[in-house]
Amino acid sequence: MKLEFYNCPKPEEMPGKNNLSPTLPLKGEGGAALLEKPEFVKYVPDLQKINKIASEHAQYQNILIIGHGGSVNPFYGLYEALKYQAKKQVFILNTVDPDYIFELKQKLQPENTLVIPISKSGETVTLMEALAQFLNYPLLFITGKSSPLRAIAEKIKAPTVFHPPIGGRYTGLTEVALLPLAIAGIGAEDVYQGAKNFYQLYEKDNLAWRAASTFWQLEQQGYVDVFMPFYSHNLFPFSNIIVQLCHESFGKAKKGQTYFAHEAPESQHHTNQRFFGGQKNIAGFFVGSNTFLHQASADYPPSLHSVQLKSHALFDISKIPLEKSMEFELQGTMEDARINGIPLAHLSISGFSSSEIGGLMAFWQLYAVYSSALRKVDPFDQPQVENSKKISFTKRLAFKGLL
Repeated sequence: MKLEFYNCPKPEEMPGKNNLSPTLPLKGEGGAALLEKPEFVKYVPDLQKINKIASEHAQYQNILIIGHGGSVNPFYGLYEALKYQAKKQVFILNTVDPDYIFELKQKLQPENTLVIPISKSGETVTLMEALAQFLNYPLLFITGKSSPLRAIAEKIKAPTVFHPPIGGRYTGLTEVALLPLAIAGIGAEDVYQGAKNFYQLYEKDNLAWRAASTFWQLEQQGYVDVFMPFYSHNLFPFSNIIVQLCHESFGKAKKGQTYFAHEAPESQHHTNQRFFGGQKNIAGFFVGSNTFLHQASADYPPSLHSVQLKSHALFDISKIPLEKSMEFELQGTMEDARINGIPLAHLSISGFSSSEIGGLMAFWQLYAVYSSALRKVDPFDQPQVENSKKISFTKRLAFKGLL
């Protein structure tokens, strides 16, 4: 994993026990203490149990994950980056859209599909409503020990794996994401080991700290929006958990930046206009991979060689590897930003190994915690998320005539 900065302030020195930055609160002073390791860093998943449960459910061809936010986003990012290893198809249901549910039920049959509802609280209403559509399917629950979802599992005698005492958006390296990953046929051990290696840097200078410090300084300079183009189709699904980690963790107390992600180079055909031509309150955080899983090139037949493109013959750009074409598209946008004085960071992974993808998940988790500490907000709560849920539940009761 490599991180580069352009037109950015220099990262602050990593605070230590003898070098505490005044911007970082200690425990009990209104925010998260950097020196105290978060629970997700200390947590060790039961990999033996994960593999045992995965082998017990090996017969299913399809997996349907039902959940919202942190219950599904970490898994989705990991799975899409590593799906070349998968032996099963995976589907995500994070809505009660009846048309999409109908589509899923047309594709997935009870005899070949395992349904996995996931929720720490087990009381998300839309999850319950979506689950009701699949109660005649084989089920494996991941939820809290005293949740309504567990009560359903007990009544229908379905197996349950307990959700660890960690907030959903930080569960990417726990049973919540690693168990479905293993059931899909992707080894959980290497993913966790890659994350563990990054976790060990928590109290040392590391890439996540440098990025968090840099973007905190940029926010103070008025860069309140962050444009995130992903120059990899397989990495783009990671954007869901990245945006959730950033917005829920440090978008509080009238602080925090807005992160908006797009798949690139498609984003160059629309959002580059905003990036370069709109308000000067936007920084870039580019994400990509140094290598791809497959090789291809644009090899044009001789009959097309003379076709003119941008004052050159098509022959002049024939046989360029598409891997290089992606690199050149990335470099073109980055170079334009450098010329125009727009601050940006470029995070690149070395490739799609399990350990590298596990490390990428750990990077963004630590980025969210460091960013919260710098802003003196709690990285683990989400107070503004709950009220809309209460309002929508009340409207359901009113619809039934219970209010």
